[in-house]
Amino acid sequence: MVFRFTLIVRNMALFGALCLPMAAGPGLADEPAKGDPPAKEQPKEKKALTVPAGTSMMIKTGAQVSSKDAPGRKFSATLEANLLAGDEVVAKAGSQVYGQVIKSVQVGRGIVASHADLVLGLTDINIEGTMYPIQTGSFSQGSSGIILQKKSVVIPAGSLLEFKLKTCLLYTSPSP
Repeated sequence: MVFRFTLIVRNMALFGALCLPMAAGPGLADEPAKGDPPAKEQPKEKKALTVPAGTSMMIKTGAQVSSKDAPGRKFSATLEANLLAGDEVVAKAGSQVYGQVIKSVQVGRGIVASHADLVLGLTDINIEGTMYPIQTGSFSQGSSGIILQKKSVVIPAGSLLEFKLKTCLLYTSPSP
């Protein structure tokens, strides 16, 4: 008797689950009404944004860069604050930024009054999966003095650096 009661309850639950979608109506949310043309996705309007030259960009380096690195070596970083064009956000904080070593000079061995130099520049920014070329002023750091050993300039991973855009960044964003 208990077995039969359990079987009846299970069948009622199954029947209820099958009938529940029918009670909601004949697919109002799932299908367009008969005779209506299928809805086409409207293309989003594009909005041109310009980030002016001179705009400051704060980045955080992803890996160590030093004057031991050859000129042309690429590095990556992340944008620390939103990049704005007026009140519009062009690139969100955390966007990937790429740069390269422009100049690197190491101090040689021996008792020398010399200096080490490291000059970096940014080359690209990734905005919503699209790479945009950028030109920035350089970031440079040096050291000098009388030394007895080989010395280099080191910018550790996670360092905050500031660059200024040299040219305008043009970006076309979809309007909301």
